[in-house]
Amino acid sequence: MYSNDKLDYHFNEVYNNDLSKEQKLQHIDSAQILVAKQNDEDSLKVKNLFKIANRYFQLLEYRKYKNVVERIYNLGNKIQDTSIIAKSQYYLGDYYFFTSKNDSAYYYYFESEKKYKNLKNDFNKGSVFLHKANILLYERDFVGSEAQTIKALNVAKAINDVELLYDCYANLGNSQLGLKNYDEALKYHFKSLEEIKNVTLENYIPIFKAQSYNNIGHVYLSMGNYNKAKEYLAQGLVIPKLKELQPIFYSSLLDYYAYANYKLKNEAENDFLKALKIRDSINDTAGRIKSRIHLTEFYLDKKDTIDALLLNKQAYDLAKSAKYNKEVLIALDFYTKLDPKNGLKYAQEYIKLSDSLQEQERGIRNKLARIEFETDEILQEKEVLSGEKSIILLTSITILFIGTLLFIIFYLRSKQKQLVFANEQQLANERIYQLMLEQQTKLDEARKSEKKRIARELHDGIMNKLASTRLNLFVLNKKTDPETINKCLTHITDIQNIEKEVRNIAHELSTETFTQKNNFRSVLESLFQDQKSLFSANFNGFIDENIEWENLSTKHKMNLYRILQESLNNCNKYADAQNISVSIALINNEIRTEIKDDGKGFNLKKSSSKGIGIQNMYDRTNEIGAELSINSKIGLGTTITLEIPYKS
Repeated sequence: MYSNDKLDYHFNEVYNNDLSKEQKLQHIDSAQILVAKQNDEDSLKVKNLFKIANRYFQLLEYRKYKNVVERIYNLGNKIQDTSIIAKSQYYLGDYYFFTSKNDSAYYYYFESEKKYKNLKNDFNKGSVFLHKANILLYERDFVGSEAQTIKALNVAKAINDVELLYDCYANLGNSQLGLKNYDEALKYHFKSLEEIKNVTLENYIPIFKAQSYNNIGHVYLSMGNYNKAKEYLAQGLVIPKLKELQPIFYSSLLDYYAYANYKLKNEAENDFLKALKIRDSINDTAGRIKSRIHLTEFYLDKKDTIDALLLNKQAYDLAKSAKYNKEVLIALDFYTKLDPKNGLKYAQEYIKLSDSLQEQERGIRNKLARIEFETDEILQEKEVLSGEKSIILLTSITILFIGTLLFIIFYLRSKQKQLVFANEQQLANERIYQLMLEQQTKLDEARKSEKKRIARELHDGIMNKLASTRLNLFVLNKKTDPETINKCLTHITDIQNIEKEVRNIAHELSTETFTQKNNFRSVLESLFQDQKSLFSANFNGFIDENIEWENLSTKHKMNLYRILQESLNNCNKYADAQNISVSIALINNEIRTEIKDDGKGFNLKKSSSKGIGIQNMYDRTNEIGAELSINSKIGLGTTITLEIPYKS
């Protein structure tokens, strides 16, 4: 297992300027060990590997960077994720570009570009165009570089990406500088500087400014306008914390600034040496060579041949080792001036290398063009083969389509018949239940009428007779002679008759009590009994005895019954529950019905909008002014609660 907090700590420590490069590398290595423990299927693993690769790249550890990117590339192929493959090919292109293997870099950029076109990823597609432009710029194909940059610029404008716009303007400026169109170069570099106002990422702003001032200063140096060059280079050098944030740009600005001062006959040596020291400390190969070339020129002009020779030899060796051939030519040119005795040898080597470079540049340009051409040619061949297969495939698809269409027609007709039958059955069930409830209502009305009749009988008949008999017998309180007693004995027969009437009424009431069982409660109990007997799930049903169902309208009872029926039907069909319970209780002037199951549950967001059964339940609830709530989670069962207003 790995800790995200620990991983973030290692990632963030790479930007800790108080740490040495070795300490930062230890943090990246530790992060890589943690990420290795993640599952290959975990999307976070790929993101973290890209973070590791980026940090190796920032520390100029290109070999380690390549190893990580190749792991990502293999992982993308393993899980067949085109976006991962495209991005890893893009990163491999960066590796080969920064290690001066431009043909390989161009190949990977082009492969990445094709995938991004299919993925409709405009930003990355624009970035690939720009990287291809950088290669063509390096190979001195300035027109080709300009064309690729314009493609990237069109993408950047379409998606309104400020950072990409900045890079495009900067690259167009560099292309124009290569073509010696200095005014055009300045125009684009000033555009890139202007674009920085729109950058929202704060940490990019100082870097972009430094790059723009460096580029503008370089153009003015190329024009020989050293005062203007100094003006813009000085603005770059005062950017806060630039030396710590981007030592590459800081050392470049300082080196150019020293060169401008040197050309203006001002003090320059200290700044030259400071820039050289920074470039050596960060192992900036291109910068190390450029600083030594500038110092060679500086010392040569000062007639300090010893230091000039030493620095020129270092520049020559570094350039040759890193295959910076343009800089090798400059060093050879200096050798002819510093070592006149061997001047012929250096001149011959210069001519030979220069001719070779021209051939090599043409060869690489052709190779880069061929990479795109051969890919297009392969695609055309595939299209021809695809066309031949398309006829066979189209015929097969047509036959299959007709067959499928016929099947669908027959299937839909059959389904339509089933739906018609189901609807008719539903309507019939609705009608039957409506009739049952109407019948129940009539029984309730008859029962109420009978109660009134019995009440009248008790009041008008028995109560009057009892009152009359009581008054007739009241005389015994005053007279107890035999004659009075004999008269009163006749009233005992009246009491016996009253007793018979009371017995008859009691019998009728007993019959009524039995008959009351056949009300809405019995309809519900019948539904519960069907649930118990027909389905395997354990069922528990409760009906509150305090509910007087006659106080609820037929409409309310019918909708309650239907919602109960639909809920139990869903439990039986879909829930796969072991236990189902129904509780109907009178709580706070509401009949609260709760249906619970311990089944597999469902996604309410998906089902509520699609299921006609659930929608019908809500419609019925609204129809009677009740409230319905459904709570369900996958694996945790379902609870349905219905609350119907009730007045006793």
